[in-house]
Amino acid sequence: MFKQQKIILEYVPNLQRILKKYQWKSTPENWLEVAQEKSRNFSVILPFVGAFSAGKSTLLNALIETHLFPTNIDPETAYPAELSYGTNETISGHLPGGKVIPLSREDLQHNLPAMLPKGSHVTVSLTNPLLDKLPHLRLVDMPGWDSGIEAHAAAIDGYAARSLAYCVVVSAEEGNLRESLRRALRELAVSDMPILAVISKADKKTPEDVDAVVEQVRQEITDTMGRPPLSIVKVSARKKQFSELIAALEQLEQQAEQIFSRNVSQSILTKLGSFNAHLDTLINSDDLDSEKVQAQCERLHADMASFEVRLNDETQQLETRVQPVLGRIVDRIGNALREDIESLTSDAMNGGDLSGNLGSTVRLAAQTGITSEFTPEIERYLNRVVEGLPDNFSPEINCSFDYRAESKGEKQPLIITPILTMLQPLLKLDPRLKIISTVVLGIVGLLESLFNNAKQKEVDEVRQRESVRQKIAGTVIPDTLRQVQATLLPMLEEHIQSAKQKIADTVRVQQASHEAALRELQAKLAEGRAVFEAARTQYQADRVVVSRCIVDLEKAR
Repeated sequence: MFKQQKIILEYVPNLQRILKKYQWKSTPENWLEVAQEKSRNFSVILPFVGAFSAGKSTLLNALIETHLFPTNIDPETAYPAELSYGTNETISGHLPGGKVIPLSREDLQHNLPAMLPKGSHVTVSLTNPLLDKLPHLRLVDMPGWDSGIEAHAAAIDGYAARSLAYCVVVSAEEGNLRESLRRALRELAVSDMPILAVISKADKKTPEDVDAVVEQVRQEITDTMGRPPLSIVKVSARKKQFSELIAALEQLEQQAEQIFSRNVSQSILTKLGSFNAHLDTLINSDDLDSEKVQAQCERLHADMASFEVRLNDETQQLETRVQPVLGRIVDRIGNALREDIESLTSDAMNGGDLSGNLGSTVRLAAQTGITSEFTPEIERYLNRVVEGLPDNFSPEINCSFDYRAESKGEKQPLIITPILTMLQPLLKLDPRLKIISTVVLGIVGLLESLFNNAKQKEVDEVRQRESVRQKIAGTVIPDTLRQVQATLLPMLEEHIQSAKQKIADTVRVQQASHEAALRELQAKLAEGRAVFEAARTQYQADRVVVSRCIVDLEKAR
């Protein structure tokens, strides 16, 4: 357990006792309980992804020296399985609604499709020596990324926002990245997700051939993502050659403490700093009398009225910019589809995964467009709104963190970069973009009749291909763009209203807390100097505890 974890867990009882005595509030109200839970059960996610049959399950089984994960299942019946260290062996199934059911090793091998609906995942805790060295990593065995758009979307939507990195497994026999994996990596590139590459089945080729595969995969990842992988290692499950992978995993484990500091500790420091400001008001650090307190209350009400006006004005101005932004996003999606038209035509002609490729192209272009076109608008909006806050306000809208790599260099450590809370759904891959994939799937049927008719007419392949290509260009792409536009517009509008509401709620909570402190100070002053001094002594004692917690956490960084 990290030093900061121990400090938080040590201070929580005293902080809970102190906070109960005051009218200070924060958002969410249970922030301390959340921090306590994160400190007790902190982990960072490392999904193992790759093509079906790339050897992910075999590799993980060999790493933990037990045949835990099934290796002979169909792609459609695979479930994400999260593996971590535990003092006791436990296997659980997590259903989409939140229900958790106990599982056995036998269930894991043979019974999951009958026991778990789609959208479920499995967690496994083992008392394993290797996992004991990686106590803060949660390794995830993912279904193959070439098993359809649904599995692709689940792998990204369910894990990208919570992952330290992705571990891409490529078989030495195959030698390069499949197109399905390239598409997924391009989506992860949008969110700056670091990649660790693993060349599996290294015993199947000569060392020289494996080295050639390493360089090929390194170059393909670099070309696809715009940066090289964090590292690239060679493994052989059959020969139990894992030293390079274990070293890479241990290096990632070393980053977990920094992630905890930025993701959990920094948020607590922000909250405690705000609470200390509340105590400063009660202590009367500014030496206010009753009249000055009343004047501050009146000024606070006036400032908040002005802020409400500014918030509404800025929101209305942002709303007027949504349609132009949406137009630019849809243009990006259209360009991406047209650039991909030859590949889509080939998919239609050859019975490939047209729906998956069409959906992933739309998802990637939509997310890139949102990040490039809409996110800067939201950032400017938030900055302008915050500028209108009273001088003594510091609303906690800058204390949420996301896993990002600050440097694009291969050997640089992972850095956690703070982002505005309101931008979280935008800077991450928005799960609701899977709606777009569903919309696209409904269009694919338009090609089927054309394709069948073309066969029946026994036209030559060139004419048949051109016919399919024209159908995609003239019908599928325009229909896709119309439906995607209808899907994106309410999504963007909802983000705006959500940002506005979160700002308003956060500011109102702080306003209420600040006003409550002023009123309590006014009441104590009215009761006489002796009563006020007695209360001040208690406020100062509580502030010492809070300040000591802040100092201890900062020293432990």
